[in-house]
Amino acid sequence: MYRIGIDIGATNMRVALFNDAYQLMERVEQKTEAHLGVAQALEKLFDMIQQVDPNQFASGIGIGAPGPLDAAQGIILDAPNLPGWHGFNLKEAIFKRFGKPVFLTNDAKVAALAEAKLGAGKGCHTVQFITVSTGVGGGFVHCGELFSGFHGHASEVGNMIVDVSGGNTLEEVCSGTALLYESKRLLGNEKTAKDLFIAARNHHPEAEGIVERWITHFSAGLTSMIQVLDPEIFVLGGAVMLRNPWLIKLLTDRVEMLVYESMRSNVKLRLASLGEDAGLYGAAMLVKRRD
Repeated sequence: MYRIGIDIGATNMRVALFNDAYQLMERVEQKTEAHLGVAQALEKLFDMIQQVDPNQFASGIGIGAPGPLDAAQGIILDAPNLPGWHGFNLKEAIFKRFGKPVFLTNDAKVAALAEAKLGAGKGCHTVQFITVSTGVGGGFVHCGELFSGFHGHASEVGNMIVDVSGGNTLEEVCSGTALLYESKRLLGNEKTAKDLFIAARNHHPEAEGIVERWITHFSAGLTSMIQVLDPEIFVLGGAVMLRNPWLIKLLTDRVEMLVYESMRSNVKLRLASLGEDAGLYGAAMLVKRRD
């Protein structure tokens, strides 16, 4: 059975065809250009689907997209990274064009599913995936199934308040966007988050302080999730983590200091292994076998 996976991001859209063993057969990518509206993006998606599956072998289409979503109805609600898409029924539009079952879920959740089944969390019963990129997102997988909560919003970890004094969320203080802001403020408008981490590793005092605050806030979020969910493993992905794998050790050490002594041996953090294609694999996994 063939499946199509679609990963819609604020910057890029990716479409891929997978076989029954989740081997990637074909893959294409284009700029989303979300600011130009949904119509042009939809035409690109139609074209990319046709490119990867010209003979229409796929039995269904799975999509990972930024939330909030109404996953059951297939509607993009008010995703801040997709202006002009609000209230758009993506599931219906693609079904009308291709006549195949279409499934829609939050992009971080489908990446979580892929990492749990094929990636760094393979073999674990409970996996908490967190992506740290432009924003912060997550997904919780239990025994191979996504836990989405009653309204479908479970594991929106970026909305956790980790700085009580300022009422700031994990996303507001730990995302790539937050780090980019700090880098520009400290080092100059042309600088990136990468420059901030380089400065910190070269012992720039203020840069070290920013990274230390990042560790403090992020480890607080991880510790809270350990107490509430008790995952077997955390899988950390997204550009910030994938480009700075040395952060894993610092986070592990800090979290071990924060949890009860008896729980320290249970703290397991692992770097995501599927890279930017995790969302494609996970989206394809939404397509159910029809025997």
